[in-house]
Amino acid sequence: MKKLASTLAVALTLAACAAGAPSGSSFNAERISRAEIDAESPGSAFDLIQKVRPVWLRWRGSTSFTQETDVQVYLDGTRMGGREALREIGTQDVDTMEHLDARRATARFGSGHVNGAILIRTRG
Repeated sequence: MKKLASTLAVALTLAACAAGAPSGSSFNAERISRAEIDAESPGSAFDLIQKVRPVWLRWRGSTSFTQETDVQVYLDGTRMGGREALREIGTQDVDTMEHLDARRATARFGSGHVNGAILIRTRG
C-alpha cells in the first residue's frame, strides 16, 4: 500500500509539471521564452511572472537589516532594482526572462542577491 501511494504521488507530480508546460516545448522552471510570453496576454513583466513563475517572486527571508532582501531585476544587463521594477517593463518588448538563484546571482553580480535575480533580455 505504501509503495502504491508513493508511485501515485510521483505520477501526480509529473502530470502536474507536464500540464503546466507550454505545448510543443520543454518546460524550464528558470526561464520564460518568447513563445511562452506570446501565449499570454500583453502586460507587465511582474504580471507575467506572477502568473507563470510565481516562485521567482517569493522571499526566502532576510539575513540582516542592511542587506537587500528583494529579488534583483536586470534589464539587458542593467540593474533596475527590486520586484517593483518589473511593473514598469512591458512584455511586448521582452525576448526572454531568466531566474538566477541566490548562489548563481551572487557569483555573477556580487553581494546583495539573497533572493536571486531576474534577468530580462529585450528584443533587438
